[in-house]
Amino acid sequence: MSDTRSLLTWVNSGNKVRFLLPEVVYRPGGSGSPEEPPDTYKGYMAYLHEQAGYHANWRDEKTTTVGGRPTTLLTGSTDEPMDGSFGCPTPKADLDKDCFGLQPDYDFRVAVIDVPGRPLVAWTPIDTTQVVDTAPAFKRFEGMLRTLTFR
Repeated sequence: MSDTRSLLTWVNSGNKVRFLLPEVVYRPGGSGSPEEPPDTYKGYMAYLHEQAGYHANWRDEKTTTVGGRPTTLLTGSTDEPMDGSFGCPTPKADLDKDCFGLQPDYDFRVAVIDVPGRPLVAWTPIDTTQVVDTAPAFKRFEGMLRTLTFR
């Protein structure tokens, strides 16, 4: 999917980072229809934690700030595709092609940033079938987050 008003992809030397202001989400174990995402930082964090009941494995959680805004960092993995569980950049996005969520064979380092309106979700995926030690990539991701500023 191309970048939109609510999705930005950054790729550099094999690193990929996405930033998403979710327009809709697909709740794991839900109706299979798009839903409005939680509209607060705390609500979105509760929504992610609920996913543990549907194959999400969350770990390494810590709170910090990004650009002076409260942020939670956590690592996620799954053994089942969770398309759309992070969200989609448009209400009519194609679930299979244009929406994002945890996927098997990947570890995701995720940042949920408290911004006005709805939370900003950023993540970097690491293919665990190719990379054994995800720590260097996650460290680069967190270092990049420290450079962000908000207007």
